Amino acid sequence: MNSNNDIDKAYVSPYDKFLYEFDANHKKSESQLKEIKKHQRIAYLRDNPNPDAGDGEIWENF
Repeated sequence: MNSNNDIDKAYVSPYDKFLYEFDANHKKSESQLKEIKKHQRIAYLRDNPNPDAGDGEIWENF
């Protein structure tokens, strides 16, 4: 393998640097906070499934 064609994985673009600094210096908007809260709930439900919820038959009320 030719090491001259390796990708520089430590490279950070100027755009990424700007966005990182912007995020660090500005408060999150209300919609961003709602989105974060929503995804925290999704991750919690993914990581902590409720085994009791699957006891019934799926189509029993149809």
